[in-house]
Amino acid sequence: MPEEELLADQPLGQKLIKKWFWLYFFTIFIGPAGYLVRVLISNSISVADVGIVYSVMWLVRILATYHDLWFTEALQYHLPKYWIEKKYNAYKTSIYLTLLVQIGSGLIIAFILFFGANFLAVHYFHSPQSAHIIKIFCLYFLWLGFYNILFSIYIAFQDIIQNRLIELIRSYSILIFSFCFLLFGNLNIINFTRSWVIWIWMALLFSFIVFIKKYRFTLKKWEIERSKAIINKQIKYALWVFIWANVAGLLFQLDQQFAIYFLWAQAAGYYTNYSSLIALFTIITWPILSYIFPLTTELIAKNHHERFILLKNMFYKYFSLFAISISWLFIVFWREIATVFFGQKFIYSWYLLQYSALFLIFNILFSINFWFLAGMGKVRDRAKIIFLALIINIILSLIFIQLWWLIGIVIAMVVARIILFYLSYRLINRDKQIVFDRGYLFKNSLGIAIVCIILYYVKDRIFVLEDIHRYRNFLYLGLITIGYYLYILAINYKNVIMIKKELRSMTKI
Repeated sequence: MPEEELLADQPLGQKLIKKWFWLYFFTIFIGPAGYLVRVLISNSISVADVGIVYSVMWLVRILATYHDLWFTEALQYHLPKYWIEKKYNAYKTSIYLTLLVQIGSGLIIAFILFFGANFLAVHYFHSPQSAHIIKIFCLYFLWLGFYNILFSIYIAFQDIIQNRLIELIRSYSILIFSFCFLLFGNLNIINFTRSWVIWIWMALLFSFIVFIKKYRFTLKKWEIERSKAIINKQIKYALWVFIWANVAGLLFQLDQQFAIYFLWAQAAGYYTNYSSLIALFTIITWPILSYIFPLTTELIAKNHHERFILLKNMFYKYFSLFAISISWLFIVFWREIATVFFGQKFIYSWYLLQYSALFLIFNILFSINFWFLAGMGKVRDRAKIIFLALIINIILSLIFIQLWWLIGIVIAMVVARIILFYLSYRLINRDKQIVFDRGYLFKNSLGIAIVCIILYYVKDRIFVLEDIHRYRNFLYLGLITIGYYLYILAINYKNVIMIKKELRSMTKI
């Protein structure tokens, strides 16, 4: 790839149209894979085993935040700035510094995890079988550092095709190997865990080939500097990411750990599948929200403030509508979705959904805010906000879990998400206020509510909530969802035309 093509200056509309197309092109294929994996494992092993394997995976993800000592996000923030400012030696130095940290921390964590596996299995997970799972994940840690470095380079240069291809490999390698184990009658929690190690080997091989072909030249021309300024800048950013990542890792994964520790494996199994459904909307939102970070960094580095304001307003307007539409779907069809995805044995998981579905808008909007804050370099403020939310979430969870069992954990989570949204909104709204189109949202909310109330009263004539009818129910649910969003497009036809005009106008900005 020629040097001038990396982070080339393009009009915002042209950039968004091109990147969004590839983001959602891959999302169509990636999205179903994760849920198919969850369906396979949920229907092949017991509720308790589901709770164990996903609780171990969540613990591993918590430890994974320590894998790079938070130099990876610092790398993603500084790489585009160094490249735009033509500080090529700093660019090269930051990559090698991060790689060195990744290898060292990965070896240390894998060593501790391997020799502490038996203790954790008995005293934390209450299952001796989980020791083998933990040891398998040690192999995962050994390769994760190399993978993260390459992936960070693709994110920094907004290389949507490459990072989405890697995600495609991840999703389908886990699905394919899980399905193969199922065909041969060997799909258990041990082999399922092995499929996670296989995917990182495959993704790393592909990533290395792509890097050699497209990005090797960026490291050939310049020298590594023994510069305290570069190292201190990387460490300073990473220190605040360290605080943020620790607190965020605890906040976003604490509920699952509370379930396994206080309520044991079966409750953790219910909560695991509840979490997977409450995050269903991320299949659509995460690919484009993750693009906010590198794009914001680029716009600010190039002093394109007008484009940045337009970007914030567009995200708030249309993702708020999407959140409202998903919330109503969950409220009306929570029982049907539960039966289709995971069967009757997990029906309690989706009973929990009633307590959080109305508040999904806060999940989406605080995620938008935090990606903007990352791109703006406000890691200190981001860490303070999430620390406060963590303290409140812990206190409420410890109180509510005694009163309402798993429902108490869900309520505590909802309160924490509202706090995250409010505080982060105040921060990114400080310089230039976000235009929040309340009339647009009220009109859509009313239209969506009317059709969902109708669907609620007719759904019992359509669905038969028994496992034997799952495929038919899945077909009906899919057709209703398609019709539902066609209806939303119809009542917003003027705004669809307006979006086209907005994007066209942005091609001149």
